[in-house]
Amino acid sequence: MQLTRRAALQCLGLTSLFGTSAGRASAVFSGDSHPRLLVVHLRGGLDALAALPPYDDPDFPRVRGRARELDASDDAFGGKLDPLFALHPALEPLAPFYSAGELLILPATGIPGIGKSHGVAQRVLFDGDVDGGDFGWPGRAASVLSQGRQPIWRPAPADLSNDVLFDLVLANPGLDIAHLCLGEASGSAGDAVQTLLARRHALSAASFAAAATSAAQALSRPDGPRVALLQLDGIDTHVAQGERLSATLGTLARGVVAFSEAAAAIWRQTVVLGITEFGRSIHFNEQGGTDHGGASVAFLMGGAIAGGRIAGRWPGLAPDQLHEVTDLAVTTDVRSIVNAVLKDHLRLSSQAMAMVAPNASGLQTTKGLFQI
Repeated sequence: MQLTRRAALQCLGLTSLFGTSAGRASAVFSGDSHPRLLVVHLRGGLDALAALPPYDDPDFPRVRGRARELDASDDAFGGKLDPLFALHPALEPLAPFYSAGELLILPATGIPGIGKSHGVAQRVLFDGDVDGGDFGWPGRAASVLSQGRQPIWRPAPADLSNDVLFDLVLANPGLDIAHLCLGEASGSAGDAVQTLLARRHALSAASFAAAATSAAQALSRPDGPRVALLQLDGIDTHVAQGERLSATLGTLARGVVAFSEAAAAIWRQTVVLGITEFGRSIHFNEQGGTDHGGASVAFLMGGAIAGGRIAGRWPGLAPDQLHEVTDLAVTTDVRSIVNAVLKDHLRLSSQAMAMVAPNASGLQTTKGLFQI
C-alpha cells in the first residue's frame, strides 16, 4: 500500500515522533535549533566516475581515460581531494566546503538489485512517486517536523516545453530524430542544435540557482518548512556526455553555493543531500555517452556535516570488482544514508522513521555523517 503523508500523520501521535522525551521534542521545535534539510534529486542517474574521478585507481585509465571524459590537460581531473579521488572541474566551487569540513562525499552508493528503470528506481529511492506529486519520504518528514502545519517546499512548476525535444534527442540516440540532430547534422543545422542547447543550459542554471535561493529563504523563516526538495535534470547522458554533464554539474555547484549564501543564518543546522537513482556504465558508448549502470555517488553538505572527507568503501574498477561486467558495484545502500539523515539530523524516532521511510527502515544507518 502506498504510504501518504496524511496516513503517516494519522498513524502517529505527533507528540511522540521525536522520541520518548517531551523535553527533547520541545527542544527540536524551539528557537533556531530546528534542523533543516534540502534534498537535491539528481534526476536521471549520475555518472560517479565523472563527478568524482578515482584518478589513482589503477583501472581507471583502462575503463575511462582522461581525454574522452574531460580533457587532456594536467588539471583535467579538477581538484584532488585525497590520494584516490578528485572533483570534476565543474564542481570545484564546492571545494572550499570540503576544506572547511562541510562537504562529505560517499562513492559507490546505490540500491542493490534495483535494476535500471528510472521510474522504478526513483519510487524505491523516495518511497513515493515524486513526479506524480507524492514527495515520498521528504514530504512525509516535512509534515512530521512541522506537526502537519507546513508541507515540503517545492519550486513552482517550470515550463518544460522547450526542453522536451532535446531531452528526447539526447537521451534516446537510437531515434531517427536523434540521428538527424546529432549524427548527420552539419553546418548550420548542427550549430543551431548546439546554440539551443547552450541557451537551455544557461536558462537551467539561472532557474536552479533562483530556486535554490528561494528554498533557503523559505527554510530560514522561523515559521517556514523544514524540508525542501529540488530536482536537477541533465545527467541522463547517453550522448555527448562530456560537455553536457560539465554544464549540469556547474549548474549544481552554483545552485548549492547560492543556497548556502542565502541560508547563512541557518547553515549550522542545515544539511544538503544530493542523491540519484542509479549510476552509469563505466565505459563510454559509441555516442560518447554512458548508459544506465549500477552505483553512483552521494553528496552531503552543510554546517551540520562531519565532512572534509570521502566516506564509505570504494569497490574498485578491476574486472572482478565490477557488477555485471559493466557497472560500478554498490558498497553503500543510499537508503542507509537516508536513515542517517532522518535519525541523526532530523532526529526522528524509530517509530517515525518506519512511517516516513518504510523501505529503508530495515536497513542499518550509516554512522558518523553528522556533527552530533
